[in-house]
Amino acid sequence: MAVDYLSALNAGSGLNVTQIVDSLVEAERAPKETAIEKAKEEATVAISALGSLKQELSVFKTNSSALDGQFGLTLTSSGAAVSVTRTENSNASEFSHSISVNQLAKAQVLNFSGFTSITDDLNLDNLELTFGTWNSDNSFSSNSDYSSPTSLSFNSGETSLSEIRDAINNSDSGITAEILEVETGSYSLMVKSLLGSNHELKINSKLSGGNVNVLKYDLTDTSLSDAATEVVAGQNATFAVDGITITRETNTVTDLFNGVNLTLNDTTTSAINISSSYNETEGLQTLQTLVDELNYLVAFLKEQTSPGGEGTDPGALHGDPFVRSLQNKIKSLSTTAILGFDDSSIYLSNFGVMTELDGTLKINETRFKEYFAENPTHLAAVTTSMIRTGDAGVTGSVTTDLYTPGVYNFVLASGNATLDGATMISGTNRHTITTGDAKGLLVDTTKTSVNTNVYMGRSIVHQLSNYIDTVLSFGGTLSVRVDNFETALENKEAELELLNEQMSKQRALYTEKFTAMQTAVSSFKETGKFLDNFIKSMQASNS
Repeated sequence: MAVDYLSALNAGSGLNVTQIVDSLVEAERAPKETAIEKAKEEATVAISALGSLKQELSVFKTNSSALDGQFGLTLTSSGAAVSVTRTENSNASEFSHSISVNQLAKAQVLNFSGFTSITDDLNLDNLELTFGTWNSDNSFSSNSDYSSPTSLSFNSGETSLSEIRDAINNSDSGITAEILEVETGSYSLMVKSLLGSNHELKINSKLSGGNVNVLKYDLTDTSLSDAATEVVAGQNATFAVDGITITRETNTVTDLFNGVNLTLNDTTTSAINISSSYNETEGLQTLQTLVDELNYLVAFLKEQTSPGGEGTDPGALHGDPFVRSLQNKIKSLSTTAILGFDDSSIYLSNFGVMTELDGTLKINETRFKEYFAENPTHLAAVTTSMIRTGDAGVTGSVTTDLYTPGVYNFVLASGNATLDGATMISGTNRHTITTGDAKGLLVDTTKTSVNTNVYMGRSIVHQLSNYIDTVLSFGGTLSVRVDNFETALENKEAELELLNEQMSKQRALYTEKFTAMQTAVSSFKETGKFLDNFIKSMQASNS
């Protein structure tokens, strides 16, 4: 603190100028500084609270997302030869069947042997691979699902065994090739086709447009010898369900039971039992887990938004508009329609979930059991998004999450497919919609005539997950709120620095004014002394 020497020497007015200036400056600073510090504290507390909210939302998303695929359905198989799994994005009905596996699907394997190098030129410039079926009379029936053979071109004089292998593997045909060193200095090229008897291969190799037998497997052309030996013939899987014989090109069967995949792992010597059933206890436990997670979040929000009173401070997020909207969203969950899981809307309240006065959720178990017994498949609307159809021979999937949940009518006739009357893009057994409410939907079927519904449902867990992703994303609601508070905090820091500068200038101004006053008072004192001495001298001369 500066020393007021004028006052100390009793040379001025006798007032403590430094103390007066300090008091005046502090009187101006205090209310402004208090307001700034309060605003800083509020912003700091809000930033911390929003950080905690972000953490709570992330934890909620992680925990609730773990419920995906859990809706009380139990799939069982009595033997390892057949596995039963739920089809992703689909639902399943209860069933019980006996299944026997007579034959697994196999891919044709061809062996081209006798090569002494994998780098020497094979003297060919084109390889043509055609899918089809070899008949018992050595005739070949092309697979009508493929419009043309897979044609691979090479530079003449530069075509090695390794280049052939790489070209086949990179052809996107599904055919694979491997080079095997069967003994020292002797190599074989193994070519493996797709599963099924209709995916056997006819292979022709050419040089300058003419056929050569370097890599040939074509039983219809006897003018050139075949370089390959068929090690494994292509064949379909054959199995029986409840005594009915079924054939498929693959060992993974997705189109037999709605919402269920069968994987044929081995042949059987006796029948295996497979079943699908809904379990009330598991369903209730799944729903209770979600309700508990929501209630934990509700309790956190209630604490952060408390109005305070009776000696307690308000919550850090009291009055925050985003938090209020989040609370309202949770409160409205029980009465929000969930679309795309059945012909009519499903509600969380159908399962006995009620919103209490304090905003928490509670399950009426009696109501849950009644509704679940009647509509077990509806629980998927709570936990598991899915695309399903009303026809077991038609499967649906989606490439984006931009679709609008709902029920759409799919019609396929004369090679043309429509969805709610809108024309779809059709390919081999696949039909796509790229615009409209069902944007990104893929419908797969081998049928030529279909009229069924496609159900596109987004579960409550999925909806909440999307919502949390949006608010937590860069530029999302929470990030913007935090940025705003951080900006406010920076502004208050700047205001505090500006206040310090202003008070420093004000101190200098007050000091200058009071110093001038002290100088003036000191001058008046000197004049007073002069007058006192003058009067005294006059009195002395008159006496």
